[in-house]
Amino acid sequence: FQATLSTGSRPDCLVHMPNGAPSLAIDAKFPLEAYNLLRQAKSEEQLKQAQSQFRRDFTKHIQDIREKYLLPGETQDTAFLFVPSESVFAELNEGFEDLVQKAHRSRVVIVSPSLLMLSIQVIQAVLRDARMREQAHLIQAEVAHLTADVGRLNDRVLKLQSHFGQANKDIDQILISTDKIAKRSQKIEDLDLGEIPGEAAAAEALPSEH
Repeated sequence: FQATLSTGSRPDCLVHMPNGAPSLAIDAKFPLEAYNLLRQAKSEEQLKQAQSQFRRDFTKHIQDIREKYLLPGETQDTAFLFVPSESVFAELNEGFEDLVQKAHRSRVVIVSPSLLMLSIQVIQAVLRDARMREQAHLIQAEVAHLTADVGRLNDRVLKLQSHFGQANKDIDQILISTDKIAKRSQKIEDLDLGEIPGEAAAAEALPSEH
């Protein structure tokens, strides 16, 4: 609101567009005083004077918008002129069609409160769509990073699985060795060595005790 253009002009509202596109200027300085004269006219003469005044003021206002707010490369080549109520907008289109056409030729779009809201909603939808397109490459990059991370995780899981497999093989080999050792120990325990011959002869040589 009340943004300042490079020329020093200050539209009532400036809608910034994406990707460095020119902004959209909105003017809300409707010549309400001249319009009120139309509503207050008591006679045909007063009505004609009020209509003439309103046409002059409105034409001047359209020219001001075109000159101040339509800046090549800085603003859109179309500006919005906001009128304060639906009834004013309707009367303007019914009784002053020549002014409406003059505004269109000057690239000035007259909008009522409801039309302005609709226009802003359309602009917001365009902006959201533009932001999504802007973010598309970032989303794609993040997906690529995620895919790479998943790939690395898969490689590490396979390596870990391989280590576990090798460890299991080593444990199996150790168990085989300990089993062999146990069996050999059992064989040694089961051996019947008998008496040693020298010891038997010495026992026979000893004198008997009576």
